[in-house]
Amino acid sequence: MDEKKLKAIKDELLKLIDKKSSVQVEKVDRYINLVRSYYLLDAAIEEHGVMITTENGAQRFTKPNPAIAEKNKVNSSLIALGKDLGLDTLVERGSRSTISDLI
Repeated sequence: MDEKKLKAIKDELLKLIDKKSSVQVEKVDRYINLVRSYYLLDAAIEEHGVMITTENGAQRFTKPNPAIAEKNKVNSSLIALGKDLGLDTLVERGSRSTISDLI
């Protein structure tokens, strides 16, 4: 994901929080960092594939790319942090934005 899109997400998130609260600003920064990590993992999966081959001495076996599990963990963290930031209430308030719009 390019930095321009990340900045747009950050700007939108900053509109939704109390910018005077260092804690809330830190949460937005962590959210952006997680989004960046999510897309880096996505790129790694694209580059190396869903399945990878591992060689261990004479043994050779195929296993799922570990980046997939890490991407799922990052996604769970994004959802939890999004709820903490109150992004889940955007849908409840009838806003046109949804949490997935911010990713």
